[in-house]
Parts: sequence; C-alpha cells; structure tokens
Amino acid sequence: MSKYKIFYFVIFLGVGITVTGQEKDTSAKDTVKAVVNAPELEKQDTVEKSLDDTIKAINDTTKVVVGAPNNKITKDTINTQDSPLDIDENRGIFIMADNGNTQFRILGSIRFSALFDNKLLSDKSRFNTYDIPTGEANFNIINYYNSLMFSRLGFEVTRKTSIGNIFIRLETDFAGQADGQSSAYRIRHAYAQFNKWLIGQTWSLFSNVNAQAMSVNRAGSPGTISLRTPQIRYSFDIPFKNLKGSVAYEYSLPEVSESDSTSANYRNVQTVPNLTARINSKEKFGYVQLSGIVAPITGVDTLGNKSTFLGFGLSFSGYWNTHDKNKLIFQATYSRAVSHFINMFRDNNLDLVYNPANQAFQALSSWSGNLAYEHSWKSNLTSTASFGMASIVNTEFQPAASYNYSYSASLNTFWTIVQGARIGLEYMYGKRFNTDNSKGSASRIWALFYYDF
Repeated sequence: MSKYKIFYFVIFLGVGITVTGQEKDTSAKDTVKAVVNAPELEKQDTVEKSLDDTIKAINDTTKVVVGAPNNKITKDTINTQDSPLDIDENRGIFIMADNGNTQFRILGSIRFSALFDNKLLSDKSRFNTYDIPTGEANFNIINYYNSLMFSRLGFEVTRKTSIGNIFIRLETDFAGQADGQSSAYRIRHAYAQFNKWLIGQTWSLFSNVNAQAMSVNRAGSPGTISLRTPQIRYSFDIPFKNLKGSVAYEYSLPEVSESDSTSANYRNVQTVPNLTARINSKEKFGYVQLSGIVAPITGVDTLGNKSTFLGFGLSFSGYWNTHDKNKLIFQATYSRAVSHFINMFRDNNLDLVYNPANQAFQALSSWSGNLAYEHSWKSNLTSTASFGMASIVNTEFQPAASYNYSYSASLNTFWTIVQGARIGLEYMYGKRFNTDNSKGSASRIWALFYYDF
C-alpha cells in the first residue's frame, strides 16, 4: 500500500470515529435493537428495557475530582467559623453529580506531634498551665512524647435545592478520652446547615476560633475558648454596617468539685438549655466579636436538696490587621459558673465548689485574657508570639493549695512546605500560682507535622 493510500485511510478512519463519537443515545439504541431483532433473541422488550436503564445510569453517573472542582458548590458561611489549623476548603476528594446538584467531599489529615517537657505534665494533648506541679512536686525531668491523636477524617455533603443549599458535615479525630486513655475516637463536628439555621455539634457561640492565633498547642494561650457543643442555632444580618448576629440553645453541663464526699453524689440537671449569642463584624481593619452565655444550673444531692445558680459569661475578641503581613489577636473573658468553656479550666471542676460550712455549693468566677502578634515573613512562613493569663476568684473555704492564677508565653513558626503540608515548631513557658503562694513553672518544645488530603 502506497503512503498516499495509507494517508487517506487514516483520514477516513478518523472521520468515522468522530462521527461515531458524536452519535448519542439513539444510535446506541438502534445498534442494540438490531441485535435484539436477531432470530436467536426472544426477549426483545426485556433487553431494550435493560438498555434504557443502562443509558440512564451512564447519564446520571458522578465524577471524582481530586482537588477543588471548577463548579464546586460553596457553602454558606454565615453559621460557621474555621480555626487556624482547620483543613482548607480546597483540600479533599470531591465526588460531583453530573447534574451539578450534589457534592460529596472526603477530607482528612495525618497529624504527627512530638514534644519535650521539662516537668511531668499529665496532659500531653495541650500545654495547660493549670497542670503545672507546684512546690516540691515541681522538679525537673526531661520527658518525651509523640502522638498521632490529632489526625482527622471527615465527610461533607452539599445539595442544591429550590429553596437553598443543604450542607451536612461530619468530622472526627482521635483526641478523645475513653477508660482513662487518650487517643480515643471522637466526634469533632456533626451538624446540618440550611440557610440561617444550624442543628448539631460545632463551635459554641461563646467561642471565637476566628480570634485564635496559629499554635501547635490546641488549647491556645490561657483564656482561649474553643468548645464544641450540641446546639440549635439561628443566624441573621443586622441592618447596621457589617454587623451579623447569632443566637442558640446549647447543651453543656457545668463541672462540680468533688472535694467532699457529699459533692461526689451531686448531680447536675439541665432543666433548660444554655442561651448563647454573639454579634460580630468583619471590617477592613480586621474582625471583632462580642459573645455571651446565660446558663441556668440546677443540682440535686442524695437527700433531694436542690441548688439553683445562674451561670453567665461575657467575652470580647477579635484581630486587627496592623499591616498586610502583621496581625494583632486578642481575647478577654469573664465567667461565673461556666469556667469549663475556657480551655485550660475544662475537666478541672472549677464551675461549682462545695462549701462544707453550710453544706451547699458555690459558683466560682474567672477572669482571662490573651494577646498574640502574628507576622508573615513570606506567603508560606509565619511566626506568632503570644501571652495569656487566667485567674480563678477563690473562696475562703477552698484548700490552701488551690489554683489562683497562671500565665504563659509562647513563640512559634509554621512553614508550609507544599499546599496541604505544613510543619510547626513552638516553644512554650508557663507558670502557676496557688492561693498559699506556692508556685511552679514548666516549659515545652513541641513540633507538629501534618498533611491535609
């Protein structure tokens, strides 16, 4: 065959393939119909129906996109906030419906942390100044620990409807507690969002993760609030400048001191939900938020005696963009009987304490605040210096070695190696003071490496 004949044959074959590729479902049906009409096939209707179902299934198939697709369905952010080390919105595996109405996202993160302490601190998942030993127990001993407990796995579903998008999120990690052991599987977020409504578990309105500095320490500086609660929330725009508001019913039991045998049998009863609210505004200079909580508390002891308290808290927080590369982050909080919302006081039973003199419980108050300065050296290199303090207003009947106040200072640097992969190194120093003037200090060097997929 001459080279010209070969050339014309290739052109003819290419045109044939192009025409065949442009034919649609009708051609496919005709082809199968021809086969169905063959003498050896008796069940023509059954085969043709099967063909219809197959073609319909092909038209309705989904496609998997690694990375954010061009036609990604964006969620409504009026109800949600993202903390500094959350998985980026563009990471994950997206499964898209061809009709563009449904989006399924698989997200996850492998997080490896390693640390050195110079004191025996019981909590390895956070640097908590409340845990610093005091007096003779504050002796030096270098100890090492590493963990993968902060690794995350999550799923998101976004569906378009004629009356708005429905968004569902489930995110988990392994930083829970079970049978006294850490690294237990736990739920971080589990909620559904529709328009201005949110139902499920996510950040409390009393929190403000937007006003958290980047830190290897998940608890942040003393005074940081980042508690997730089950809630029913409604958000709305305020017709004044850029103000937005949210209100919610939340569930979160107070923590009771068990310093007396009677108090060990004291049970909290949630007669009504906590009421939380926040007002925030995002401006050119930065972001500000005022949040509050009212928590009616009812308790019953073994004799049936009831105690009623009104817990409440107020927090002012935000950040100020002092320069394109600099940010000043702040938070100040006062609370009464809701100290467990503050990260460093959580799990330490500092909401209510038992008074043996009158055999009744008494609410404790707390003050806290923190300040951080963040500087971006480059687009992928950021450093943060922070300082925070937190204090409990003690009562006369508490033990002499009770916690009074503490402070901590830290310095860290985060380097984004490639998109989705980052390493952070942080030095932390903290000091605790008790009511009897005993004190203790501790320091930690902590590294975190993670990759979000």
